[in-house]
Amino acid sequence: MKRLFPPLLALGRHRSFQVVASLAVGALLLWLAFARVDLQSLIARLRQVEPKWLVLAMITYWIALSLRSWRWRIILAPARRLDFGQVFQALVIGYAANNVLPARIGELLRADYVGRRYGVPRLSVIGTIVVERLFDVIVFLGFIFAGLAALHQRGDSDIARILQIVEILAVGCGLLLAGLLVLVNVRHIALPAAFAFLDRHRKSLTDGLHLITGAPEVVMLTAATVVVWSADSFSVWLLCKAIHVDLSLLALLFVMGMACLAALIPAAPANIGALQFAMGLAFPLLGLSKDSGIALSLLFQGCFILSSTLVGGILYLAGAFNPAARRVNSRPGQ
Repeated sequence: MKRLFPPLLALGRHRSFQVVASLAVGALLLWLAFARVDLQSLIARLRQVEPKWLVLAMITYWIALSLRSWRWRIILAPARRLDFGQVFQALVIGYAANNVLPARIGELLRADYVGRRYGVPRLSVIGTIVVERLFDVIVFLGFIFAGLAALHQRGDSDIARILQIVEILAVGCGLLLAGLLVLVNVRHIALPAAFAFLDRHRKSLTDGLHLITGAPEVVMLTAATVVVWSADSFSVWLLCKAIHVDLSLLALLFVMGMACLAALIPAAPANIGALQFAMGLAFPLLGLSKDSGIALSLLFQGCFILSSTLVGGILYLAGAFNPAARRVNSRPGQ
């Protein structure tokens, strides 16, 4: 068994294997999602989409992305102060990469982009992204628990399996937060001589984790995250209106939580398959038709994911072919 472990580990790290595995997972989930779906009913529902709600949903989605950029700018400030346009461009490019690359490695591209363009240590940027995602996961768990309250009101026993997943994620988030707090609080302690070469990298990483060191900063970041996710949730509610589905607040929070849960699955690009599976599971639990959930997932990918991918790709290519904009050295106190 010990002899098999190193080759399996090496295979798991191979980029081609990750791509094939993510596509396979996406294909399997897509097949499971469309099983027992009335395609005629799904097509009819998509044909009845009201364009005005789609337009409002798109506007709200891009407002939410702007708010995400504002929040990331706050997190990034201790490492390097960048203007809003610089942060917005990097975030949208990172999201676009996440949509087309497997295993959400677009986050690494976002860190590399900021590092190359603005001279910020990449590990510092990764630290800020870790903080950003940690607060996102905490809010998403709140969504799930709030949504489960709606399901409990229905007396549906099928939520037991979802509760087990949420409990595992909650424990994982708690352990991650504890690890980050330990890392931040030991940042001034010298490493043993054998690991001294890691000291510079540790400093860069803890610089990016700066905002989780004090209660005021955590409260501020929590408030910013609630604002961000409120805008995100409103954009999804507008998509539901476009397909003539009215969700209560708790039901909407449950749908948002399930969508976030799907985003954690290392599936195909643009979350194809995973999002369909999650929505196909969530809507029947809420007493709604499965085809409504699949329709919502398709609109989400077509309106939100596709638009951010196109804009991010254009911004990346514009920067790549503009020599004057390839690197902007901003001073830390700027």
